[in-house]
Amino acid sequence: MKKNFCLLFLLCAFGIVRAEEWKKIDVSSMQFIYNYQFYEEHKNPSSVKSCVMLLEVGKLYSKFYSSSRAYADSLVMLYANEPPQVAANKILPQISGLREHGYCRHYVFKNYPSQGRNVFLGSAFGDFYRVEEKLQFDWEIDNGAQKVILGMNYIKATCRYAGRDYEAWFTPDIPISDGPYKFSGLPGLIVKLQDSDEEHIFELQEVRKVNNKPMYFPAKTYTSTSARGYTRTLEAAKAPLIEQLQSATYSDPEMLTRAIARVQRQNNFIERY
Repeated sequence: MKKNFCLLFLLCAFGIVRAEEWKKIDVSSMQFIYNYQFYEEHKNPSSVKSCVMLLEVGKLYSKFYSSSRAYADSLVMLYANEPPQVAANKILPQISGLREHGYCRHYVFKNYPSQGRNVFLGSAFGDFYRVEEKLQFDWEIDNGAQKVILGMNYIKATCRYAGRDYEAWFTPDIPISDGPYKFSGLPGLIVKLQDSDEEHIFELQEVRKVNNKPMYFPAKTYTSTSARGYTRTLEAAKAPLIEQLQSATYSDPEMLTRAIARVQRQNNFIERY
C-alpha cells in the first residue's frame, strides 16, 4: 500500500507538469526550516508523525509548504519546457521515494494577493481547493515570560485560533512578523508554536539565506471554499480513499483492516470546527 500512496502522489505531480501554469510573484532572501510534529489521531501520542516545512520570506509575500513539495515543484519548474510525458519520465525517478502526509499537503501565501490577506491552497484526494481570508490573531504577549537561547531573546505569546489555544515563542532579534502555517502578527519571527494539547507543534530548526530565490504561485484552477469547508472536505475525503483501499489486492486481509482503520482514525486536523 505504501507504493500505491506514493504513486498517487506522483500522479498529482504529473498533473501539475501537464496542466499547471506557475506565476512568479516575488523573490525570497530568507528560508526558515521548521519541524512540524503532529498527532494523526486526537489524544493518541502513538499516532505522532512529522514533516519538514519551509517558510520562504520575500520582499512582499511569504510562502509556507513542505520540503517534499518544494523539491517536487523545483523539478516541475526545471522541466517546465519539456513535453509533458518527457518531463514526467524525468521527474519520476527523482521523486519515487517522496512521501507527503495529508496534513502537510498545502501552501500558505501570506499578504497575497493583497496586504493583509492570505491564500491557502490545499488538496484532498486529487481535488484542489483555495481559501482566501483575512486573518488577525488576537495575540497576548507575556513580557514577563522571556528567555535567552544561543544569544537570542525569546518572548511568549498566546492566542486562540480555529478551535485550539496556542502558545508561541517569538524573537524580536529576527524582525520578521511571520511564522509557521497561517500564524503571524507578532513583532518578530515565531520560532516555536504549539497548541495546549501539544498535538500540533512547529519548531524552527534552521535559518538559511537564499539569493533572490523565485517565489512561484501555482495559478491553476482551484475550488473556492472556506477554512471550515476545507476541514470538512478533508473529513469527507476519507470515503473515496477507503474505497481505493478496498479495491486494492492484499496478501493479508488484516493489512486491509488496519489500513482502513488508520484512515478512519485520522481526525486530528490542525483546524477544529
